[in-house]
Amino acid sequence: MAITRQQKEEILQKYAEKQRRAQVMIWANYRGLKVSQIQDLRRQMRAVGAEAVVVKNTLMRKTLEHANLPTDPKTMTGPCVVTFIYGEIAPAIKVVTDYARLNEAVFQVTGGVVGNKLVNAEQVRALTTMPSREVMLAKAIGTMQAPITGFVGTLAAVMRGVLNVLNARSKQLEGSAS
Repeated sequence: MAITRQQKEEILQKYAEKQRRAQVMIWANYRGLKVSQIQDLRRQMRAVGAEAVVVKNTLMRKTLEHANLPTDPKTMTGPCVVTFIYGEIAPAIKVVTDYARLNEAVFQVTGGVVGNKLVNAEQVRALTTMPSREVMLAKAIGTMQAPITGFVGTLAAVMRGVLNVLNARSKQLEGSAS
């Protein structure tokens, strides 16, 4: 059954909307995966703020080219599932890579797009070690606070030094007065 031009336009619009919302897109081949297994993956992805979509490669490639995003013909061959990650990146990638590990005969991660960069399967797996958003924010705030904290500590040390000198001088003057 052929897809009409109108249906293709609707699919392109859906892909473009998903692609605009997604921070990361992960491609995987799913040759031999059962419908129930894909539904299980979709349920797991929804739980972590992502969406797994079986895509038409040529239409997805057109969507990416229209958005000036890189494409990789090797990644986008055969039956593909694209995971659009809208929320936390590390937990969603962990779900995809764990799913690929458990179903390696029928589901293989082939690569993806992070920001505007094309990444391979190994780089996708490396993203699972990425700390959560809260940890990254805490590290950034700590880095910004470190110079201020050091400066305040230095000022306090200077003030303590001045007070110690004044106290010592006052005791010296009291001792000579008696």
